[in-house]
Amino acid sequence: MRTLLTILFGLSLALTPVVAFAQPGGIGGTDGTGGSGGIGGTQEVQSNGIKLINPLAVDSLEEFLAEILKFIVRLGTLVVIVMIVVVGFMFVAARGNPEAISKARTALLWTLVGAVILIGAEIIAQAIAETVKAIGS
Repeated sequence: MRTLLTILFGLSLALTPVVAFAQPGGIGGTDGTGGSGGIGGTQEVQSNGIKLINPLAVDSLEEFLAEILKFIVRLGTLVVIVMIVVVGFMFVAARGNPEAISKARTALLWTLVGAVILIGAEIIAQAIAETVKAIGS
């Protein structure tokens, strides 16, 4: 079980690289706008002939954290779905064995607790953002 979660977590880290590009002349043009070869939804900053391209397409820390939360919720949703399938196999493989059924029930309980925490994390983040906005204005 832990091995499966470790593999899924490792794959998620490997598949989401965050790379900043810095090239003289930039990508897609020399006029400072990125031209037609630029990366869609990104911003460029030019200083002394070097263009820095923001591959994240976010303008603030709040937006960046919201994007991270969205990614974590998506990844967590996939993990919950996989775990529900695994728990189903655990119930089938139990074949009436009370000890194995107990393990499967415990795994199902913790899978559902994880799903509730995942949903709760997004709700809590939205509540915090609204509170900060209310305090700031």
